[in-house]
Amino acid sequence: MWRRLRYRTPATSQGRLLHHLLRRALGAASLPARRVRRNDLASPDTLYAFFDLQVSPITYDSAWFAIAADRARRRLGLERIHFVIVPGKLEGVREERAEYDAVVDRDMRRWRVHNIVIPVLGLVPSATGFTVLPSRQAAAPIRAAAGPHVYPSSYELALPVGHHPAEILDAARAGESGLTTLEASSQAQRFIEQWAASRVGDRRLITITVRDYAFMPARNSNLGAWVIFARRLDPARYRVVFVLDTERTLDPLPPGLGADDVFREASWNVQLRLALYERAFLNLGVNNGPLLMAALGARARLLVFKMITSTVPQTTEEFMRKLGFEIGGQLPFGGPFQRLVWEDDRLDVIEREFHAMVARIEQAGGEVR
Repeated sequence: MWRRLRYRTPATSQGRLLHHLLRRALGAASLPARRVRRNDLASPDTLYAFFDLQVSPITYDSAWFAIAADRARRRLGLERIHFVIVPGKLEGVREERAEYDAVVDRDMRRWRVHNIVIPVLGLVPSATGFTVLPSRQAAAPIRAAAGPHVYPSSYELALPVGHHPAEILDAARAGESGLTTLEASSQAQRFIEQWAASRVGDRRLITITVRDYAFMPARNSNLGAWVIFARRLDPARYRVVFVLDTERTLDPLPPGLGADDVFREASWNVQLRLALYERAFLNLGVNNGPLLMAALGARARLLVFKMITSTVPQTTEEFMRKLGFEIGGQLPFGGPFQRLVWEDDRLDVIEREFHAMVARIEQAGGEVR
């Protein structure tokens, strides 16, 4: 149990409560020494958010951590966030299951820290800086200086904890607003407008985000159905672009897609990806990290299919409930143009949901972006 507490963030509410109480106890025991070691490393108007790679997934799910940290900042009445990246104990990352490590090895995970996690954390407007630590021990002075201005609450190096989507989902169901604070930078938006000027014109931009991943391939997109769906749309009215899985963008294009169908840059640059989603008339795809990241901002319109894959442990109904999702329900913070579709991405389902959402947007007087 001790090993699990140190290496995994608890999935149940009871486990998270126990973890929190243990961290509080560790913090109380460390308080006298921290008062002696208090230094000038921390700013009094800043929240220090410790993204600990010993327990945190190095994926787009870091977006949940980002908005949870921003919520904690507001609740403490602070002005800004400084993100602290704490390395894991295994060459800077955490130990993973063999099947995951075979697909996403340590080199890839370290690459993702700098090319996914840090850019995603930077999508919070209140983020003012990052510290990437060379060792776990290097976090101790910052933790001591930050005092109570830390996230996760009562963070302790000896018993690290990651984020949990239920923190945000439960807060939204309780009526809390202003949770979805991610947004692309002004420059990223300008780059997307530059790209769209000669390629989209006055047509409606539609994006299709493809999951095509060697880990848990049962969750992957039904690419044949998506290609047929795209080809059936009126090209005089719609401009469709596919955003490929990052690891696949250097491979030959999937069957049915040409070079003009794919926006490769968005697969590699988080800021461009979110700016593209914000610019689009509608974004579609299966349950994946990038689309749910977009849902944690206020501007992107979304249809997310295939929320459940019963053969995959991370997307069973039981696991999704533990994350805080209501099976068959919607994101409690989502707007009217963000919809989860609890069916597989079959062609008939895609077309039905697409046309229903287009009608909903048009009835509300939604603008062509």
